[in-house]
Amino acid sequence: MSTRVVYAGRNHRKPLLMLTLCGALNAYANCGTATALYRYDRRTDRFVREFFNTKGRNNNPATRFVERGPLRGDVIVDYPTAHTPYRYWIEAYKAGKSGRYGRILRYRGHTGYADGNELEVPDSEMPEILRHLGLWHSGDPLPLPAHPPPGCSHPVMRHQEEWCR
Repeated sequence: MSTRVVYAGRNHRKPLLMLTLCGALNAYANCGTATALYRYDRRTDRFVREFFNTKGRNNNPATRFVERGPLRGDVIVDYPTAHTPYRYWIEAYKAGKSGRYGRILRYRGHTGYADGNELEVPDSEMPEILRHLGLWHSGDPLPLPAHPPPGCSHPVMRHQEEWCR
C-alpha cells in the first residue's frame, strides 16, 4: 500500500489523498491494484472519495495522477487490450464541479506491448492524449515525460507515440 498527498491545483492547492492498494497475489505473483483519490471535507470532518479505479498487474497497466502541465489534477489510466493489435486503451479523467472525476477521453493507443519504447505508456501517449483534447498539435514541442528513463532528455515522435532517442 502507498499513500501520498497530491495537488490538483497550482502552488499546493486542492490537496488530495492518493491511496494505491495491492490486492491478493494470484498464481503469477501479480496482484490487482486499486487507486483512489480522496478530498478532505472540513464541514463534515471526513474524507470523500472523488476517484476510484482497479486494474490488474499483467502487461503494465497504470493509473497516473498528473502533477504538472496542462492536465494537472487529471488522471490517466492505461490498460491492455485483449485482442490484436495488442496495444493499450487510454482513458483520461477530470474532476467536475462537484470534485468527482469523470471520464473525458477514451481511445485505443498506439503503444504496443513490449514495443521497445523505454517510456511508460502514459508518457509515450501524452502527445496523442493532449491532441485528442485539443491541447497539442503536430509541430508543437513534445511534452517532457513525467518519469523519463536516464538519458531521455530529447524525446522524438515515432509511430504516433513519444519515444526516447
